Amino acid sequence: MFFQFVCCFMVVWLIPASDAESCTALPPVDNSIFFAKEVEGQILGTYLCIRGFHLVGEKTLFCNASKQWNASTPTCHLGHCPDPVLVNGEFSSSGPVNVRDKITFKCNEHYLLKGSNWSQCLENHTWVPPFPVCKSRDCGPPENPAHGYFEGRDFNSGSTITYYCEERYRLVGAQDRQCVDGEWDSGLPVCESIQEAPQTEFEKALLAFQESKELCQAIEIFMQRLKENGLTMEKLKYFLGMKKAELEEKMLP
Repeated sequence: MFFQFVCCFMVVWLIPASDAESCTALPPVDNSIFFAKEVEGQILGTYLCIRGFHLVGEKTLFCNASKQWNASTPTCHLGHCPDPVLVNGEFSSSGPVNVRDKITFKCNEHYLLKGSNWSQCLENHTWVPPFPVCKSRDCGPPENPAHGYFEGRDFNSGSTITYYCEERYRLVGAQDRQCVDGEWDSGLPVCESIQEAPQTEFEKALLAFQESKELCQAIEIFMQRLKENGLTMEKLKYFLGMKKAELEEKMLP
């Protein structure tokens, strides 16, 4: 069975007749406890809401020189902000949080704070700014491009992996990627197909320069053979580039 306990306290103090112009007694506030004390000849009244309620208004009131209370009487509203949550981190609060309370956030070691490092409980029972998240400084396993692969087994912050393509494909994009604070520093490269023309047809076309001593005639025969086999200068460029790469690879120690 659930019982709701409501506290309404009023503290009444006697005011001498000679001080008839003093502030009137403060009214009680539902669901609160009221304390009054005299400090240096001045009456201070403090309202504290019971558990499960939060204060809206000024917590402490005092009677000013104009014989008036400095603020209107506060109220105690049901509810409080939801308990803060921070996975892989900690915050500066334990238990229910009252309106206007602020908390700060801190991530555990090897985690990076994404978002604001503080938040405040508002009167509508929401937190502003929103809670941050603690993200690992390490990266997850990267993807493989189609017709490609990477080398490297360490995905911790600061580590580097290298991408390669299968035969007859060339890499487009950054070959090396580094893990920086939980993110790879560049996008995933792609492996693009190399459109190769049959090597024998190119070799036949190039023979024109050996068959004729006249340069103009050799060029004419060469271009005619390209046209007959549906070859283009762009394909020839790829072919010569591959030949160059093969020769350089053979020359390596």
